[in-house]
Amino acid sequence: MPDQGAARGRRQRGDGVIRDPAAQPYELRLASLADPRVRDAVSAVLNRWAPVQPGPPLGQTLSRRAITMRLSLGEAEAPALLRDLYATGAAPVAVVLRPVGEGVSRRHAPADSAFAIFEHRGGRFAPTWNWTAFVFGPLWYLRRGLYAKGLVLFGLSVCPFWTLPLAVLVSGVILVYCGVAGNWDDYLWRVKGTQWW
Repeated sequence: MPDQGAARGRRQRGDGVIRDPAAQPYELRLASLADPRVRDAVSAVLNRWAPVQPGPPLGQTLSRRAITMRLSLGEAEAPALLRDLYATGAAPVAVVLRPVGEGVSRRHAPADSAFAIFEHRGGRFAPTWNWTAFVFGPLWYLRRGLYAKGLVLFGLSVCPFWTLPLAVLVSGVILVYCGVAGNWDDYLWRVKGTQWW
């Protein structure tokens, strides 16, 4: 999809607010939306924030498939866009807004060596070891922004319905999983934009 950031950086939003000239590129991913009311509201918000796109209307596209857009947003505009999208009734899991570009990828430089292993394998899994993820387990996931997977792992590790030996065994397996797959899960989130397997 074409980058609409250049045109958007000079435009005014529907409410008359002039765009931030120091904007940076963001990628917005929206899952397909089944509810027509939410779909129409999301389309209205996107039409305010992004230039009109050629092709079928956004609402029609969102009814069939997910979409990905490039936007140029200022520091205060990114949270404002998310607030507008959440106010439509769209589920937070259906909306992903993340910065893209050269300045963003360098923030995660410590993981670059592990990421290089995955890139060398064509973006496929390769077992690596991450001591920090092993020691802190699901808390490491939460700290890295992998909230969905971190909460699932945390919930499994503290489930109150298991006997003590089973709880210890499951917690140990989860810690080993975090150590072996932590870098891979971080790669999936930072590079491919998904928190799931």
